[in-house]
Amino acid sequence: MPGPHRDGVDRHAPAERTRRMTAPMTGPMTGPMTGRASGAERRAALIEKLAGLPPERRAALLRSLGGAAADPGGQEWPLSPGQERLWFLSRFDPGDTSYNTPWSVRLRGRLDTAALAAAFARVTERHEVLRTRFRLRGDAPVQVVLPPAPTPVEDLVASGEAGRDGAGRDGAGPDGAGLDGAGADEALREFAERPFDLENEPPLRVGVARLGEDEVVLCIVLHHIVVDGWSLDVLMRELAECYAAAREGREPVLAELPMQYASFAVQERQRDHTAGVEHWAGRLTGAPSLDLPLDHPRPSRWSGRGGREELLLPPEEVTPLERVARKRRCTSFMALVAAYEATLALASGQSDFCVGVPVSRRTRSELAPLIGYFGNTLVLRADLSGDPAFHELLDRVREATLAGMRHADVPFEHILAALRVPRDVGRPPLCQAMFNLHSDLPKDDLLGTRFADLDAEVHTIPPSHTKSEVSLDLWRGPEGLGGVFDYSADLFTPATARRLVRGFAEVVRRAGADPETRLSALSGAFSD
Repeated sequence: MPGPHRDGVDRHAPAERTRRMTAPMTGPMTGPMTGRASGAERRAALIEKLAGLPPERRAALLRSLGGAAADPGGQEWPLSPGQERLWFLSRFDPGDTSYNTPWSVRLRGRLDTAALAAAFARVTERHEVLRTRFRLRGDAPVQVVLPPAPTPVEDLVASGEAGRDGAGRDGAGPDGAGLDGAGADEALREFAERPFDLENEPPLRVGVARLGEDEVVLCIVLHHIVVDGWSLDVLMRELAECYAAAREGREPVLAELPMQYASFAVQERQRDHTAGVEHWAGRLTGAPSLDLPLDHPRPSRWSGRGGREELLLPPEEVTPLERVARKRRCTSFMALVAAYEATLALASGQSDFCVGVPVSRRTRSELAPLIGYFGNTLVLRADLSGDPAFHELLDRVREATLAGMRHADVPFEHILAALRVPRDVGRPPLCQAMFNLHSDLPKDDLLGTRFADLDAEVHTIPPSHTKSEVSLDLWRGPEGLGGVFDYSADLFTPATARRLVRGFAEVVRRAGADPETRLSALSGAFSD
């Protein structure tokens, strides 16, 4: 198999490897956002307004938004801090789909839609968060847990529109014909981009695009307010077990849940994060924005329109850097963050900026089997002052990471409030760059290659939306270190994105070969 180019981009990867290597993303994946920029602008402007309001005026604004009151017949619980932020966003712009989280899998074999519906009914009965509505009670939002109800399985038809009356059918479509590849992707994209009505509808929807008599694509779309990357693993494994149980006429073998997500939200509201907030205030006060050279004028409002470049570094190019990390008592994560910070510093000319790292707040074993939103952002302030040698930069990243992890449970929303970060509706707050090193290939390994008695394969529709100006996601695979570099298409051209990818790959190689290399000497990584 041909190796990757020296720029780190494997231009010869076959289609199946591209699908495999781009599937394992933990963040939301959405389709084209054409025509939605105005909604993003409205949302950003309203968030900016909300952030500057005192509590009493903020409460009045929430009341003015109206909407359904909490259902007295359901169980009411507060929202977690992370959920509350997502609720604000959805309330301000109900048509926005930035936080839709779709996941699709191609299934080969005869899909039993009745068993599939029964499996979803069992999983939603088990996880209350999947049958929750989000409503306003007085001055604050609440989550209302409703009784179990069936989850429709919608047929996605060739027009690209979801057939709402097609739940539970076994046929390929109205005319008995399946969709071709392009038709399936169109139907899946439209299905994934349908907005959620969080007040009145479940935060979960299920659709099936039929490619033939014995081949379908199952698409599951959840709102991010009830799910994170880990949750998809929980959902798919339980769904496969419940589907098999329904097919075999037995009870599913699932351990009893120790708690529900709403209990976590209550506990979060009761926690005192004073010490952690003080740590972050001391660490991050005065941190400047990352200002990479732009190819296009910065728009007045953030649209989220994005692009993507792929990356693949073979083991022989990554192993030397990991060896350097071990000698410095550092992890591979720290070494790759250091390489990323060096790349951004060389590209921007800055020695001080912040990089955000998605982390999970599942810090207790009883949270592991739950479905819910446990995401948070760990902020690492980069320090590349004094033209450090790479091993010196690595030591600084180690210290920042260890200090940050001791306070990683402080909600990002609390940090923004404590720092009084000025709201710039043209860019994300505090962290313009994101980094994530996945421990494995989670989305590809949710089911292995089987879903009960069906062959299973991840079906990926690449996203065209990003929540940060630049973002690097990496994971280890059998062919080396793979990844995707997402970027704001409003700010950067594909050529610039490829240049940053090449620069990162070259920094990894040079730092691994000689950790004494100083930052200034790495500037050649950007030579064309």
